[in-house]
Amino acid sequence: MPIYPLDGGRILQEVIHIKKGKEESYKITNSVSKITIIMLTIIESIVILYIHNIAFIIILIYLWILVIKNEKQYSIKMKIYEQINKNIEGT
Repeated sequence: MPIYPLDGGRILQEVIHIKKGKEESYKITNSVSKITIIMLTIIESIVILYIHNIAFIIILIYLWILVIKNEKQYSIKMKIYEQINKNIEGT
């Protein structure tokens, strides 16, 4: 799955990093992670209605925690990149 802390997200980020650079890879990976978790929530909500299995809810909660944690790290990284870009433009 292309959710960042998971292997699929790391692979996606490194492939984008090769093509577009580190900053752009963070932006795209963060967006893809958000879209993936939202789609997964919708799909699992439907599945839970029919299967009635609590394990799906636990997995989904864990994935949401990962995405929220990654969002906090992403905002910190983007602030750092903003400062670097301001310093570069200022010189």
